[in-house]
Amino acid sequence: MKILKFGGTSVDTAEALGRCAAIIDEELPAGGLVVVSALAGGLDTLQRAMAASARGDGEATDRLQADLERRHWALAEGMGLTTELRPHWQPLFHSLADLLKGMGLVGEASPRSRDAAMAVGETLAAHLLAALLRHRGRPAAFRDVLEVLGTDGRHGRARPDRMLREACRGWREALGQGALWVTQGSLGKAPNGAVTTLGRGGSDTSATLLGEALDASEVQLWAEVDGILSADPSLVPDARHIPVLSLREAAALSAFGAKVLHADSLVPVSRSGLRLVLANTHRPANGRTEIRTQAPPREPGEITSVAYKEGVCCLRLPPEQETDLFERLFQAATRLQEAGASLYGLLATPDGGLLVVRTETAGAEAVLQDLADSGLALERGWALVALVGEGLREVPGRALGLLAPLDGEPIAAILAGDTGVALAFLIPENRLGELVPKLHQHCVGKVAIP
Repeated sequence: MKILKFGGTSVDTAEALGRCAAIIDEELPAGGLVVVSALAGGLDTLQRAMAASARGDGEATDRLQADLERRHWALAEGMGLTTELRPHWQPLFHSLADLLKGMGLVGEASPRSRDAAMAVGETLAAHLLAALLRHRGRPAAFRDVLEVLGTDGRHGRARPDRMLREACRGWREALGQGALWVTQGSLGKAPNGAVTTLGRGGSDTSATLLGEALDASEVQLWAEVDGILSADPSLVPDARHIPVLSLREAAALSAFGAKVLHADSLVPVSRSGLRLVLANTHRPANGRTEIRTQAPPREPGEITSVAYKEGVCCLRLPPEQETDLFERLFQAATRLQEAGASLYGLLATPDGGLLVVRTETAGAEAVLQDLADSGLALERGWALVALVGEGLREVPGRALGLLAPLDGEPIAAILAGDTGVALAFLIPENRLGELVPKLHQHCVGKVAIP
C-alpha cells in the first residue's frame, strides 16, 4: 500500500489538480490513500477572514468569505464538477459562515474555532480531488480523517493518541482490498469531539502517521520542489539534488532548516521503517528524494548538505546571578519549549550559562522577552548553520576541520547532535549569504576531512 500526500500549492489550480490526478493514476492503479491539504490561496483567504472577524470588521469578513467561496466554485465549474460537489460543499460553507459569525460576536478567533475553520478548508480540498478522480473514471471516495485520527486537546499543535492503529482497522481492510480514498491532512479529533490541527507540517505528519497505522510500504510527499537539495537554492544556485538520505540525515536537516521536511513527520517513519519519498508534482519521474531508515553508503567525512536557521537568539546568564545556574537555565528552557520555541543548545559552565533558541511562536517570543527582563542577557541576530552527513560519524574527532572556511569569523557556539551526523554552529545572521555558499563549495560532496 502507498499513501500520497499533496500540499496546498499542488491543488490550487485546475492544472495542478490535473497533475495530481495523473500522478495518482500512475502511483495508485490498484487503490490506496491520498492525503490533501487546503488550497494554498484559499487558506490565506480563510486566515484573513478569521482575523477580520475577530477584530469586528464584518464587511471585510463577508468579502473574504465570498472570495473564498467564489474561488472554489470557479475551480469546480472549470472542471465540470459543480453539480457533484454542491451537496458536499454547501454545508461546509454554511458551517464556515457560522464560525466566522461566532468569532465576530465574541471578538476573538479562539484556537478551537480556528481549528474548526481550518478543517473546512482541508475538507473542501479533499472533496474536490475525490470528485475529480471520479470524473476521470476512478472509483474514488472521500473519507473523513476524523473517523480514525484521535488527538489530545491542544488546539493548533495537537498530538495523536495511541489508538490510531486500532481505529484504522477498517481502513486497512478496505484499502487492502483496493479502495481509493481521499482524506484531509493535518486534522484530528480531541477527546471531547472538537476538531484539532497538528500544527506546522501537519499534513505531512498525518500522512506518515496514517502510513504507520495502515502498514503502508511507502508514503510520498508531493510538493513543488525537487525533493531535498544540498543547500537552499536561494543562497546556493548550484545546489545539488540528493537522491537518497538516511533518516538521521533527514532529521538533522529538518531540525536545522530544511523547509520541505518536518521533524514530526519523521517519527512514524523511524518507528515503522516505511519508505518516505519526497517528489515534485511538476517532474514526477525525476527529482525524488528517498529517505531510508538504513544509511546509504557515504565516504568518511562526506557532507551531504548545508542547512541553516535564521532568527536564532542566545540567552546568557553570568554565574554570579544565580547559585544554581543549571536549574535556572533548565527552567527557562522548559518555559520556552512549552510556549513553542525550538531549543538548540543549553550549556552551564563555571563561566556562565547559554541557551540557544528560536521562538517560532508569539507565545514563545513573549516568554523570551520576560526572561530577558528577569536578568538573562538576550542577543539577537544569530543564525544556526549545520553541516549534515553520515560521513561525519566515521571521523568524529576531526569534524572541526570542516570549519576552515570560517577562519576569522565570529562563531558564538559549536553544537553537535547525539546522532553524530551534524555539526552546527552560530554565526551572525548577516553573514549567511556569503558563508553558506562558501561552506557548500568547500564541503558538500567531497571527502572534506583529511
